[in-house]
Amino acid sequence: MLRNIVLENCEGLKSLPDGMMLKMRNDSTDSNNLCLLEKLVIFSCPSLICFPKGQLPTTLDQLVTYRCPSLKSLPEGIPATLKKLYIRNCERLESLPEGIMHQHSTNAAALKELEISVCPSLTPFPRGKFPSTLERLHIEDCEHLESISGEMFHSTNNSLQSLILMRYPNLKTLPDCLNTLTYLRIEDFENLELLLPQIKKLTRLTRLDICNCKNIKTPLSQWGLSRLTSLKYLHISGMFPDATSFSDDPHSILFPTTLTSLTLSEFQNLESLASLSLQTLTSLEKLWIRNCPKLRSILSREGLLPDTLSELNVHRCPHLTQRYSKEEGDDWPKIAHIPCVHMYG
Repeated sequence: MLRNIVLENCEGLKSLPDGMMLKMRNDSTDSNNLCLLEKLVIFSCPSLICFPKGQLPTTLDQLVTYRCPSLKSLPEGIPATLKKLYIRNCERLESLPEGIMHQHSTNAAALKELEISVCPSLTPFPRGKFPSTLERLHIEDCEHLESISGEMFHSTNNSLQSLILMRYPNLKTLPDCLNTLTYLRIEDFENLELLLPQIKKLTRLTRLDICNCKNIKTPLSQWGLSRLTSLKYLHISGMFPDATSFSDDPHSILFPTTLTSLTLSEFQNLESLASLSLQTLTSLEKLWIRNCPKLRSILSREGLLPDTLSELNVHRCPHLTQRYSKEEGDDWPKIAHIPCVHMYG
């Protein structure tokens, strides 16, 4: 009747028990087929090399392998019932199980969440398409893994909601078939210039994080973010290293008025946010500004932050700290109406 197994910090463990795998005999009375295992977590088992032969129990709902640096392979017999597969810090893992991909019409895969991170030995995806049930895809620190492409997604797929891509050098652009996304995070890419045309099409996005993509040359004014009228959370960080302003046009509308939370960080030469017209963001509730050492002003001289703003956080922006300091700063009256103001460093 065992349903959950967690193996943690078993440094000498080299193999798993054969009894946890189905032998796939024709005899349906085989006791192995009565296994009810739903969750298997293997965490920090540095000597584990492989799984036993056979298929994982067909009741399995979640499989997690984390910090198993000697693990070279996962079972090919991934059950169609599996909904969550997390593979993290398995440095010697060379291939992904074919069962994660939709091979043919009879494969009724139910996979909803797939995370692959810190697996530098992985190269190709299995042939086929991601299951149409996939809702969340996270790929991080897989330096040799082939790029995802439009051919890997069902043309009628309307399930994928969350896509997180971090330090994934083979990816140069996003597939055109991701219009159902509500959350997109792109972080630590050296070359993603071709990313921007696809972002304009993601009209269902409610959250967007683009961080440390220093080689993006297209100005923020040409990103088309104002078209994303479902967007509520926006985080932009670590790009445009030479820019002193986001736009030369003081009347440009760069962000949609639906934003409720905005984070701007790591802009080393940025001097002003006036071009963002923050006063037009009539739904904005939280504003975070971090590590912008030359930033001197948030608003134009006559501008005021929206009345909806309930929280302002400024970290490591020395000029702003001085200018907007409580009661003493020259521009304190412009932010005095905000209930919660934090100035750090």
